[in-house]
Amino acid sequence: MTGTDSGTGADDSTPASASAGSSADGAAAPPTGAATGSINSYEAASQAQNAIKACAARLGAGEELVAVAEVGIGHWHEHVQARTDMLAGAISQEEMRAIWKRTRLAGADDVTRANTALDAYEAQPPCTGLADVEATERLVQRAQDCLAREVSVDAAVVAATAAMGDWANHLNAMISHANGDMDGLEAQELWVSAWAAAPTNIGGFNDARDQLTDAPSCG
Repeated sequence: MTGTDSGTGADDSTPASASAGSSADGAAAPPTGAATGSINSYEAASQAQNAIKACAARLGAGEELVAVAEVGIGHWHEHVQARTDMLAGAISQEEMRAIWKRTRLAGADDVTRANTALDAYEAQPPCTGLADVEATERLVQRAQDCLAREVSVDAAVVAATAAMGDWANHLNAMISHANGDMDGLEAQELWVSAWAAAPTNIGGFNDARDQLTDAPSCG
Protein backbone atom coordinates (compact mmCIF):
# COMPACT_ATOMS: atom_id res chain seq x y z
CA MET A 1 0.00 0.00 0.00
CA THR A 2 1.21 3.48 -0.75
CA GLY A 3 -0.25 5.19 2.35
CA THR A 4 -2.61 7.34 0.30
CA ASP A 5 -5.76 5.26 0.91
CA SER A 6 -6.42 6.65 4.39
CA GLY A 7 -6.74 10.19 3.07
CA THR A 8 -9.67 9.55 0.72
CA GLY A 9 -12.19 7.58 2.78
CA ALA A 10 -13.90 10.46 4.60
CA ASP A 11 -14.32 12.60 1.50
CA ASP A 12 -15.74 9.76 -0.59
CA SER A 13 -18.33 8.92 2.09
CA THR A 14 -19.64 12.52 2.35
CA PRO A 15 -22.74 13.15 0.14
CA ALA A 16 -22.10 15.59 -2.68
CA SER A 17 -24.04 18.87 -2.41
CA ALA A 18 -26.29 19.84 -5.32
CA SER A 19 -24.95 22.73 -7.33
CA ALA A 20 -26.59 25.27 -9.58
CA GLY A 21 -25.28 23.39 -12.60
CA SER A 22 -26.68 19.99 -11.55
CA SER A 23 -29.14 18.11 -13.74
CA ALA A 24 -32.86 18.71 -13.41
CA ASP A 25 -33.58 15.37 -11.76
CA GLY A 26 -31.09 16.11 -8.96
CA ALA A 27 -28.95 12.98 -9.56
CA ALA A 28 -25.63 13.03 -7.69
CA ALA A 29 -22.41 13.32 -9.68
CA PRO A 30 -20.61 9.99 -10.17
CA PRO A 31 -17.71 9.16 -7.80
CA THR A 32 -14.40 10.76 -8.67
CA GLY A 33 -12.62 7.43 -9.18
CA ALA A 34 -10.29 7.85 -6.21
CA ALA A 35 -11.86 4.90 -4.43
CA THR A 36 -11.58 2.67 -7.48
CA GLY A 37 -7.98 3.69 -7.99
CA SER A 38 -7.22 2.92 -4.35
CA ILE A 39 -8.71 -0.56 -4.64
CA ASN A 40 -6.69 -1.27 -7.76
CA SER A 41 -3.52 -0.07 -6.07
CA TYR A 42 -4.24 -2.33 -3.11
CA GLU A 43 -4.86 -5.32 -5.36
CA ALA A 44 -1.70 -4.65 -7.35
CA ALA A 45 0.33 -4.38 -4.17
CA SER A 46 -1.21 -7.59 -2.83
CA GLN A 47 -0.45 -9.44 -6.04
CA ALA A 48 3.11 -8.17 -6.00
CA GLN A 49 3.62 -9.22 -2.39
CA ASN A 50 2.24 -12.69 -3.11
CA ALA A 51 4.53 -13.08 -6.13
CA ILE A 52 7.53 -11.97 -4.08
CA LYS A 53 6.62 -14.35 -1.26
CA ALA A 54 6.25 -17.30 -3.65
CA CYS A 55 9.53 -16.49 -5.36
CA ALA A 56 11.31 -16.16 -2.02
CA ALA A 57 10.10 -19.66 -1.09
CA ARG A 58 11.51 -21.11 -4.30
CA LEU A 59 14.81 -19.30 -3.93
CA GLY A 60 15.03 -20.38 -0.30
CA ALA A 61 14.72 -24.00 -1.41
CA GLY A 62 17.45 -23.40 -3.98
CA GLU A 63 19.70 -21.83 -1.37
CA GLU A 64 19.16 -24.85 0.88
CA LEU A 65 20.25 -27.11 -1.97
CA VAL A 66 23.37 -25.03 -2.49
CA ALA A 67 24.19 -25.21 1.24
CA VAL A 68 23.69 -28.98 1.33
CA ALA A 69 25.67 -29.50 -1.86
CA GLU A 70 28.51 -27.36 -0.54
CA VAL A 71 29.18 -30.01 2.10
CA GLY A 72 29.18 -32.88 -0.40
CA ILE A 73 31.24 -30.98 -2.96
CA GLY A 74 33.67 -30.15 -0.17
CA HIS A 75 34.13 -33.88 0.45
CA TRP A 76 34.55 -34.47 -3.29
CA HIS A 77 37.16 -31.71 -3.44
CA GLU A 78 39.06 -33.28 -0.52
CA HIS A 79 38.87 -36.68 -2.23
CA VAL A 80 40.31 -35.27 -5.46
CA GLN A 81 42.85 -33.02 -3.78
CA ALA A 82 44.23 -35.94 -1.78
CA ARG A 83 45.56 -37.56 -4.95
CA THR A 84 46.90 -34.23 -6.18
CA ASP A 85 48.73 -33.66 -2.90
CA MET A 86 50.08 -37.21 -2.80
CA LEU A 87 51.45 -36.95 -6.34
CA ALA A 88 53.07 -33.63 -5.39
CA GLY A 89 54.68 -35.22 -2.34
CA ALA A 90 52.70 -33.06 0.08
CA ILE A 91 51.11 -36.04 1.84
CA SER A 92 51.89 -39.75 2.09
CA GLN A 93 49.88 -42.54 0.48
CA GLU A 94 48.63 -43.49 3.94
CA GLU A 95 47.34 -39.97 4.51
CA MET A 96 45.73 -39.96 1.09
CA ARG A 97 43.95 -43.23 1.73
CA ALA A 98 42.71 -41.98 5.11
CA ILE A 99 41.18 -38.95 3.40
CA TRP A 100 39.67 -41.18 0.73
CA LYS A 101 38.07 -43.43 3.34
CA ARG A 102 36.67 -40.56 5.40
CA THR A 103 35.15 -38.78 2.41
CA ARG A 104 33.90 -42.01 0.83
CA LEU A 105 32.05 -42.92 4.00
CA ALA A 106 30.41 -39.49 4.03
CA GLY A 107 29.51 -39.70 0.36
CA ALA A 108 26.29 -41.67 0.51
CA ASP A 109 24.73 -39.18 2.93
CA ASP A 110 26.00 -36.30 0.79
CA VAL A 111 24.15 -37.63 -2.25
CA THR A 112 20.96 -38.49 -0.34
CA ARG A 113 20.72 -35.05 1.22
CA ALA A 114 21.44 -33.30 -2.06
CA ASN A 115 18.78 -35.32 -3.89
CA THR A 116 16.23 -34.53 -1.18
CA ALA A 117 17.05 -30.83 -1.38
CA LEU A 118 16.85 -30.90 -5.19
CA ASP A 119 13.40 -32.52 -5.03
CA ALA A 120 12.23 -29.80 -2.62
CA TYR A 121 13.55 -27.09 -4.93
CA GLU A 122 11.95 -28.56 -8.04
CA ALA A 123 8.62 -28.89 -6.19
CA GLN A 124 8.45 -25.10 -5.85
CA PRO A 125 6.68 -23.24 -8.68
CA PRO A 126 8.87 -20.92 -10.77
CA CYS A 127 9.00 -17.21 -10.00
CA THR A 128 6.30 -15.44 -12.02
CA GLY A 129 4.53 -12.07 -12.05
CA LEU A 130 7.61 -10.08 -11.06
CA ALA A 131 8.79 -8.56 -14.32
CA ASP A 132 5.71 -6.36 -14.81
CA VAL A 133 4.84 -5.42 -11.24
CA GLU A 134 2.79 -2.21 -11.01
CA ALA A 135 2.96 -1.12 -7.40
CA THR A 136 4.94 1.17 -5.14
CA GLU A 137 8.55 1.91 -5.97
CA ARG A 138 9.62 -0.20 -2.99
CA LEU A 139 7.66 -3.25 -4.19
CA VAL A 140 8.94 -2.84 -7.73
CA GLN A 141 12.50 -2.78 -6.39
CA ARG A 142 11.89 -5.88 -4.27
CA ALA A 143 10.53 -7.67 -7.33
CA GLN A 144 13.59 -6.68 -9.36
CA ASP A 145 15.85 -7.91 -6.56
CA CYS A 146 14.05 -11.26 -6.59
CA LEU A 147 14.53 -11.57 -10.34
CA ALA A 148 18.24 -10.80 -10.00
CA ARG A 149 18.63 -13.32 -7.18
CA GLU A 150 16.71 -15.94 -9.16
CA VAL A 151 19.38 -15.81 -11.87
CA SER A 152 22.11 -16.42 -9.27
CA VAL A 153 20.20 -19.17 -7.49
CA ASP A 154 19.43 -21.00 -10.73
CA ALA A 155 23.09 -20.82 -11.78
CA ALA A 156 24.23 -22.11 -8.39
CA VAL A 157 21.71 -24.97 -8.50
CA VAL A 158 22.93 -26.02 -11.95
CA ALA A 159 26.55 -25.86 -10.80
CA ALA A 160 25.78 -27.76 -7.60
CA THR A 161 23.97 -30.48 -9.52
CA ALA A 162 26.90 -30.89 -11.91
CA ALA A 163 29.56 -31.16 -9.21
CA MET A 164 27.44 -33.43 -7.02
CA GLY A 165 26.80 -35.57 -10.09
CA ASP A 166 30.55 -36.07 -10.45
CA TRP A 167 30.80 -37.12 -6.80
CA ALA A 168 27.85 -39.49 -7.10
CA ASN A 169 29.29 -41.05 -10.26
CA HIS A 170 32.62 -41.70 -8.58
CA LEU A 171 30.95 -43.15 -5.51
CA ASN A 172 28.94 -45.48 -7.75
CA ALA A 173 32.11 -46.49 -9.60
CA MET A 174 33.79 -47.39 -6.31
CA ILE A 175 30.78 -49.50 -5.35
CA SER A 176 30.84 -51.25 -8.72
CA HIS A 177 34.53 -52.01 -8.31
CA ALA A 178 34.00 -53.32 -4.79
CA ASN A 179 31.19 -55.56 -6.07
CA GLY A 180 33.38 -56.97 -8.81
CA ASP A 181 31.43 -55.32 -11.62
CA MET A 182 34.66 -53.82 -13.05
CA ASP A 183 38.29 -54.81 -12.76
CA GLY A 184 41.01 -52.74 -11.15
CA LEU A 185 42.36 -51.35 -14.42
CA GLU A 186 38.96 -50.08 -15.55
CA ALA A 187 38.28 -48.62 -12.11
CA GLN A 188 41.63 -46.82 -12.09
CA GLU A 189 41.07 -45.39 -15.57
CA LEU A 190 37.66 -44.06 -14.54
CA TRP A 191 39.11 -42.58 -11.38
CA VAL A 192 42.00 -40.81 -13.11
CA SER A 193 39.59 -39.41 -15.69
CA ALA A 194 37.21 -38.19 -12.96
CA TRP A 195 40.12 -36.73 -10.96
CA ALA A 196 41.38 -34.79 -13.97
CA ALA A 197 37.94 -33.41 -14.86
CA ALA A 198 36.72 -32.68 -11.32
CA PRO A 199 38.24 -29.18 -10.85
CA THR A 200 36.07 -27.77 -13.65
CA ASN A 201 32.73 -28.43 -11.97
CA ILE A 202 34.08 -27.87 -8.46
CA GLY A 203 35.42 -24.49 -9.53
CA GLY A 204 32.18 -23.71 -11.34
CA PHE A 205 30.22 -24.39 -8.18
CA ASN A 206 32.52 -22.24 -6.06
CA ASP A 207 32.16 -19.34 -8.48
CA ALA A 208 28.35 -19.66 -8.64
CA ARG A 209 28.12 -19.90 -4.84
CA ASP A 210 30.20 -16.74 -4.45
CA GLN A 211 28.04 -14.88 -6.97
CA LEU A 212 24.94 -15.97 -5.06
CA THR A 213 26.43 -14.56 -1.87
CA ASP A 214 26.76 -11.19 -3.58
CA ALA A 215 23.26 -11.24 -5.14
CA PRO A 216 20.49 -9.00 -3.74
CA SER A 217 18.08 -10.59 -1.29
CA CYS A 218 14.51 -11.56 -2.09
CA GLY A 219 11.73 -11.20 0.42
